[in-house]
Amino acid sequence: MPLFTAIGAAVTAVSAWIGSLGTLGAFALKTAVGVGLSLAAQALAGKPKEQNFALNGELQGGGDLPRSFILGKYATAGSLVWANAWGKSGDTPNSWLTQVIALSDLPVKGLLEVWVDGEKVTYAPSGSDGIFGYSVPEYVKRGPNLYIKFYDGTQTVADEALVTRAATAERPWDATRIGRGVAYVVVHSRCIDNMFNGFPSFRFVVDGLKLYDPSKDSSVGGSGTQRYDNPATWGGDGDYLPAVQAYNLLRGLKYNGKWFYGLQNLAAARLPAADWIAQINKCRQTIMGASGLEPTYRSAGEIQIDAPLSAAIEALLTACQGRISEVGGVYRMHLGAPDLASIGFNDGDILSTEEQEFTPFVGLADTINGISATYPSPKDNWAVVTAPPLYRSDLEALDGNRRLMADVPLDFVPYPEQVQRLMKSALEEARRFRRHTLVLPPRFWAYAVPGAIFVWNSVRNGYIDKLMRIDGVVDRANLDVMIDITEVDPADYDWDSATDFQPPVDGAVGPIRVAPQPIVDWFAEPDAVKDNNGVSRRPAIRLSWDGSEERIIDVIGVEFEVRNATSLETVYSGRTDQPSEGSLLISQGLVANVTYGVRGRYIPRSERETLWSNWLNVTTPDVRFGDGDVYLPGLIEDLQGFTEEATDWLRDGVRATILEQQRIARLVIDQDIANFSDKQTLRRELVSRSDEITASYTEAITVATGPGSALAMRIQTVEAKIPTLATASVVDALTARVTTSEGNISSLAGRTTIIENELPNKATVSALSSLTTTVDQQGDTIDAYGLRIYSIEAELPGKASVSAVNSLDARVTTAETTLDGKNRVFRQSATPNATAVGDLWIHTGDSNRLYRASAVGSANWVLSEDQRIPELVTTTTAQASSISSLFAALGGNSAAVNVRASVLATPSGYAARYGIEARTGGAGTYRSAAMYLDVPALTSSPTRVVFLADQFVIASGSDLKNPFIFQNGEATLNVANIGTVNAGLLQSTNGKTKIDLNNGTIEVFS
Repeated sequence: MPLFTAIGAAVTAVSAWIGSLGTLGAFALKTAVGVGLSLAAQALAGKPKEQNFALNGELQGGGDLPRSFILGKYATAGSLVWANAWGKSGDTPNSWLTQVIALSDLPVKGLLEVWVDGEKVTYAPSGSDGIFGYSVPEYVKRGPNLYIKFYDGTQTVADEALVTRAATAERPWDATRIGRGVAYVVVHSRCIDNMFNGFPSFRFVVDGLKLYDPSKDSSVGGSGTQRYDNPATWGGDGDYLPAVQAYNLLRGLKYNGKWFYGLQNLAAARLPAADWIAQINKCRQTIMGASGLEPTYRSAGEIQIDAPLSAAIEALLTACQGRISEVGGVYRMHLGAPDLASIGFNDGDILSTEEQEFTPFVGLADTINGISATYPSPKDNWAVVTAPPLYRSDLEALDGNRRLMADVPLDFVPYPEQVQRLMKSALEEARRFRRHTLVLPPRFWAYAVPGAIFVWNSVRNGYIDKLMRIDGVVDRANLDVMIDITEVDPADYDWDSATDFQPPVDGAVGPIRVAPQPIVDWFAEPDAVKDNNGVSRRPAIRLSWDGSEERIIDVIGVEFEVRNATSLETVYSGRTDQPSEGSLLISQGLVANVTYGVRGRYIPRSERETLWSNWLNVTTPDVRFGDGDVYLPGLIEDLQGFTEEATDWLRDGVRATILEQQRIARLVIDQDIANFSDKQTLRRELVSRSDEITASYTEAITVATGPGSALAMRIQTVEAKIPTLATASVVDALTARVTTSEGNISSLAGRTTIIENELPNKATVSALSSLTTTVDQQGDTIDAYGLRIYSIEAELPGKASVSAVNSLDARVTTAETTLDGKNRVFRQSATPNATAVGDLWIHTGDSNRLYRASAVGSANWVLSEDQRIPELVTTTTAQASSISSLFAALGGNSAAVNVRASVLATPSGYAARYGIEARTGGAGTYRSAAMYLDVPALTSSPTRVVFLADQFVIASGSDLKNPFIFQNGEATLNVANIGTVNAGLLQSTNGKTKIDLNNGTIEVFS
């Protein structure tokens, strides 16, 4: 019934003299095997433990402390090597306390966790933490207040801060104090209000020694590159397995080739690699736990070198339900569930001539029906806690309704679920009472090894394939073998985490502090900084919080931080000393249409802690520089008006040209000349038909005269037609006309040619060419006008159409008027000083004055103050224009290019305008790009070059490496050579640097 077998009571080959005791041999063997086999039984009997391996939770000091080392992942408070107070904080002397704390007297793999005053803190050194080491963020208040620097035992130089900063004449630290082979930490803590509860206490979780793992050594039957004679190859998951740890203690631990702890000079052959590898792999085998797969057995602890090796091995065996047997100086380990049976026997194999002993049950003192265990709990600051006890009411009923508990210390098992697995398997195995002592013949001698598993089939005992473990062996002189065996069952080690595991209740750890105050109703929303007219001028964020009196007792302010929500870089931080206001508008360093994260907290009057709020994301409004920031007043409105008027001018010119083209065509081919008193016509016609197919030629010549009018016109028409299939036609018209009436004279000459091809309902192509000249005289006004138009059009009805229009026109107008006492009305264009479109100037005939009449409503005119004009008003105007238009349409969408140019010369000024527009779209949605060059007649108006497009690019030749780009209201240029810069605000793209030239400030944000 062994449970948690100790090495001192391990199964052994008892000396042959016990067998010579004759009839007492079996009793002696049972006695020798049974002494101290069960830690649980020892606890029930009140026997004290040989060695205590409880966690070292308090910092120790003194020269008589034994050296120690760490196996696995384990915590320790360490031992104080040196301490000193030094430095100043303001006017406070000795504000820093430095402690040197040894953690292990052999090199370790690393430092995993740090607990300060019972509270786990952040420990994440980067390797570049400076002379003092890693600054613990939880203890940063008005600067760093706690530094930790760790040395793993492989260091070759002394700590720089100890030598140059912390040491004093009274307590020196020389550069020769390196601490070779010793893993230690240097702790610097600063005295500050509400920071530490007296002298700070620490616990350090250490990743312990690198160990040799034979299962990772291919030279001894394992698989891997580890070699026992090369410690540099050691280390791995075996460092946390009890079988590997026990193996290294039996081989002996060394530092720099010198023995440190464990057995000395033990040959490798005395620890059979195959047996140990098998047990190591049993530890490594995974089992499903509450948090996922984990190794079946792990162990960790701190061992003082004054502890007997047997006690250390016992603690490791306790962690894995293990035993160690020693036969002929060869050590083997047996752990966990029983191995496979090596041989079997039955009743006939037992020597009936030899005595036999059978124990069907044990005494009450050795009976166990419940187990409790203690272990170090990592979640409870590594304090020793009690696992949920394991009670068995069914077993208590069998034992006379008694609760018989065993209390087992599991000092080397800081794993809560493994503790409960050990408790369950130990209790199940402890209930295997059947124990036999018997003698087998010599053929069983080779198999009778302590720890071996036999299969026994016994009719006499009712055993069918009963598994028995050999706990003791005595060799007889005649090669018979006496064995002491105990029943075992692999089912004792079954584990179902879902039903068997009871999650432990972790206690509250750490110091009791006043809870930090959170900020209440923290909120952030987009806003804008407005000018005196209520116009948004800058993007801003409005912060708000609960500023009621009951919330801000002992609060003197609110501080906040603003960071870019994408890069997480802080762009602005600040505070307000008026917390009762409950809100604050901020705009410093903010960019339009960018998402920021904002957090805030109260600033207390006392030293108590307050909490930052969660980060709230808010996107600033798209408020950019406007008219008032960059441009002169009214400039934007004026430019907007110009672009609208210029666009209408460009587009309407095309429409007007098309209308004029149609008017002239109608005029040229007009057959109504009834107004002429004398008319003569000559007509020729030639037609050819074949069925419905026709080809025709028609020529009509007309001359006509009448009162004040003369007309000459020739029209030629050529047409070929296949009805419903195709038509081709040409119309050519020549016209000359002169007209005079009441002093008005008009002269017109023109030629129009129309060519058209058509496939009805399929396709149409047409071309028009028109050349027209006109001279008009109306009173004292002479107008000369010339026009040439080309138009080409092609269409697939309902599918697509394209057209091109080109128009050139020129006009010269001269008007001369003398004020002769008669009432006259002058157009604005013929009079000086006219300032408003639509005004008329009226001369009443009584003086050299004109009165301006402005239109009111649709028919009324109002006279305004008179203005003196010269006696003779003579105006000559010359203008010319050119229009080109391309148009294409398909499926409801269209594309057009319009080009228009015009020039004007008058006595009051000269004007020129040129425009190009490309336009596409359909269904009311259009996109366009346009350019205008404008030189107004008035010298007070600026000349303009205007580009309207989503993106404007200027590049040097074909080199697009450094283009100038204007897009979305922003100009982008990679390289600029600027002499003088006139600006109001210079700001970096990320908002971290701002130069306010108007106010003379420079701001840099971290």
